[in-house]
Amino acid sequence: MVSSRLPDGRVAVLLSAHDEGLLAFDATALGDYLDRHRCDVAQIAAQLTATRRVRRHRAVVRANDHDELAAGLRAVAAGQPHSLVERGERRAATRTAFVFPGQGSQWPGMGADAYRSVPRYRAEADRLDAAFLAAGLPSPLAFLTIDTETAAVSQLELQGAQFIHAVALATVWRACGIVPDLTIGHSLGEIAAAYVAEVITLRDAISVVAARAHAIESIPGRHGVAVLGVDPARAAELIDATAGWLELSAVNAPESVAVAGEKDAVGSVAAAATARGLFARELAMSFPAHTSAMDAQRDELLRRLPPARFGDSAVQFIGSATGAVVAAGTEFGPYWYANLRNTIRFDRAVQAAIAGGAGIFVEMSAHPSLLFAVEDATERGADAVGDPAVVVGSGHRDRPLADQLAANIVAAAIADPGYRWADLLDGRPEPLRGFPGAPMRSEHLWARAEPLPPAPAPTVTAERWQQHPTRPQPTGTTRSVAVLGLQADCPLTAALRDAVESHSGAVLTDAADADVLLAVAFPPAPTDIVGVVRDLADRIDTGLLGYVDAFGPRCRDVWLVTAGAERVTATDPVPDPGQAALAAMHRSLGFEFADQSFHHLDLPAQNPASLLAEVVSAALGEAGEMAVRHQPSGPSVFRRTLGQDAASAPFRPLDPAVFERVVITGGSGAIGLSFARALAGRGAKRVVLLSRGGGEPAVLADLCARHDVEIVAPRCDITDPDQLAAAAAEHAGGAATLVIHAAGTATFADHSGITGRSLVDLSAAKLGGLQRLTEVWPIAADARIMLCSSVTGVWGGKGVAAYAAANRMLDVMAARLRADGRNCVAVRWGLWEGSGIVDAAEIARVERSGLRQMTPALAVEAGLQDYQEDPLVLAADPLRLQMFFGESDTELREVTAPSAASDEEATTGPAVVRGQLAAVLGVEAALLDLDSSLFDLGVDSLLALDLRKRLKRLTGQTVPLARLLGGITGTDLIAELSEKVDSSRD
Repeated sequence: MVSSRLPDGRVAVLLSAHDEGLLAFDATALGDYLDRHRCDVAQIAAQLTATRRVRRHRAVVRANDHDELAAGLRAVAAGQPHSLVERGERRAATRTAFVFPGQGSQWPGMGADAYRSVPRYRAEADRLDAAFLAAGLPSPLAFLTIDTETAAVSQLELQGAQFIHAVALATVWRACGIVPDLTIGHSLGEIAAAYVAEVITLRDAISVVAARAHAIESIPGRHGVAVLGVDPARAAELIDATAGWLELSAVNAPESVAVAGEKDAVGSVAAAATARGLFARELAMSFPAHTSAMDAQRDELLRRLPPARFGDSAVQFIGSATGAVVAAGTEFGPYWYANLRNTIRFDRAVQAAIAGGAGIFVEMSAHPSLLFAVEDATERGADAVGDPAVVVGSGHRDRPLADQLAANIVAAAIADPGYRWADLLDGRPEPLRGFPGAPMRSEHLWARAEPLPPAPAPTVTAERWQQHPTRPQPTGTTRSVAVLGLQADCPLTAALRDAVESHSGAVLTDAADADVLLAVAFPPAPTDIVGVVRDLADRIDTGLLGYVDAFGPRCRDVWLVTAGAERVTATDPVPDPGQAALAAMHRSLGFEFADQSFHHLDLPAQNPASLLAEVVSAALGEAGEMAVRHQPSGPSVFRRTLGQDAASAPFRPLDPAVFERVVITGGSGAIGLSFARALAGRGAKRVVLLSRGGGEPAVLADLCARHDVEIVAPRCDITDPDQLAAAAAEHAGGAATLVIHAAGTATFADHSGITGRSLVDLSAAKLGGLQRLTEVWPIAADARIMLCSSVTGVWGGKGVAAYAAANRMLDVMAARLRADGRNCVAVRWGLWEGSGIVDAAEIARVERSGLRQMTPALAVEAGLQDYQEDPLVLAADPLRLQMFFGESDTELREVTAPSAASDEEATTGPAVVRGQLAAVLGVEAALLDLDSSLFDLGVDSLLALDLRKRLKRLTGQTVPLARLLGGITGTDLIAELSEKVDSSRD
């Protein structure tokens, strides 16, 4: 016999196929088999697990009997939702993080249901309870398993109960094959997280619980804690305005904090926040942990803690005390005191997990308390491989634990393409006769004289600036504007604030309250490119990009104001590389913030302060990539355009004479070798391939055998001046007539993961190597120099800010070389097939937006042309080219609005909002009052997550979580969504 390991006893029946449409075919075939054979559900699951390979498109039916399985199969066949059906198609493997919350959401008997209905939970809880008793401590089981209020519960019993509950839940997950790669703890939850990660022993974990509980109980007075849906800056304002003692105790997400202090003050600040339409909730906590009130307990806490250190483990433990992985060997005393005293930085802990590759997050609690914060973090720092993160809890206060836990286990399992489904079954399966085979796509195997579809030819276009009449701001409107200087000594910052105050349509305010933010770039950096990179890297490490975390929920438009970042008119000098790099980063950062529009406005390098009034006017009424320049007729506004006609970057074939002596950096890479092969076939006499590893002998021998060409490939790191000089002396063979600079690396991270070191590393060969090459290598005066840049420097992209900056600076180097009389061009390449710069998953994500991979042969053909300006060379889906080359920059951003929507009412009207609210609340739509706040209607943090996802699917627009929980009414929500849709169409 075969049995299920799921907590609810249901069996997970997995269907999978390499094509989504085949899932319905398979479900129908299994349904027919089920009708003919009344066999056991577990046997069917075992048959599928034993005989079929798990493929990309997956659906799981949790079934207890024949009828439940049949109903689930019918839902899969019809493509309909069903409470017992879970679907998934994640391609790339990801890491799993177990999340352990702290105090605040506990209640008596929170583990009673699990203790009664889940044997594995009960066995682990009993084992842990016995360890508390063996340590001479009271049993936590009474609070955990008895569903009644007790007269007095000690902190030790309460915290022990939470520890046991979290660890016992983790045991159930692990028994079902869901094991952690990382654990994240929040305050008290750090103890369970460290124990489950196996970096502390059970005895030490219990000792920490006991020492911590004693410290908390020793604090005199009445205290409390409240969660507020605001950022830390707004929380500080509320604290300052509240009578009594309060302190910030936790930052859970950018717009979710906790404050602790005197009980009356906590109640007052929660009431004040609610009165302002902000989310606020008091927690079931009576002590001010993570505040200065803990200072007096330090010595006694350290005395009671065991003299231990954190151990080493394959599972990484991330604590909220530091917001980072806790290193093996860390001493207990300082760490656990920091755990109780310091402000919790759960936001940083989740970001550390995301940076560590986590894509599945599982909360170990009786009722979710941290999913809101985790979901917020994963959306802001989206999964690098393009798949959305999976964020699930373990239980829910209003639902049977076994059912909820089983559903969430399956949701996590189906998100992992490598999950072993046999882990959910016990026993030996028996073969089933006549069982349907795996569905396969029909293929015609006979040869046909049909032409293959043509490979997309590269599109060649250019970046242009055109004079643009400014649109006046609507009469009678006033916008709140904040001005931030990205460096303290920037003279434009104060002048721009004065210009805002002088403008009739603007009111100067703080960043947290503004709906328009103007970020003023730093003064021009050093002119030497290596110095520019170092200067920019230092500024990144000291908070240069912090402006993207400064604006509040009201902000709609974020402008970067630069001076000399662009060459707009023929009289403009070569752009400043530091300013150009920051503009490129800003464009990419905008892809991380769905609720704000990111724009850029460039001023001339000379006398920019004289044009600040035009800056304010443009920021209030314009959008996209703009510039203001002095013209004979007065100040003029320019807008950047891309590819308004196919011949916008004219070219002609290169003179074959330039193929005589060729030097290619990055010569062992896919792009360098593609050019080497093409040039060998075009009559090149000598090709020098420069790379750190040298060339593959077999590849070089094949090239020489096929063509009459001399190819040398010395090991040469072009960032090393000595190696480069030695290679030039030995292998140059005369002045180069064609230089192709393809050296460089690529790394990707969202704004929170960008470091100065990453920019330095990205720029080492691409920029510093090029500078040394032009100084050391003999290059003919009329030689063609081609720099391999990227389209990301022009329009950005999600997670590519540093890479875009490096490529934009490469474009500036091309302009400098041209200004020095060199025949140089920077080709901004799209995706190269087989380049190895990005992985397959990232390529798939980019291709979904319309950008296609270029066939190397066609890309080389496009590259070996004589361009008079820096072109963009890319392959794209013709139907989606407008996304990249539209007149407005809103079309350069990721398209989210569904194409099926034909009118506003279809996607944003009252019926839709009312219907989705009713769906998440489980009530009749007609009973909802849209003039009431969503919070009053019963939308909590979990339901807000569900509602936002539903509205995103229907409207293509994202509503901030803090907005949904901050007093917005249904009527306000309809108006806000309609405005977002209108803005996206303008």
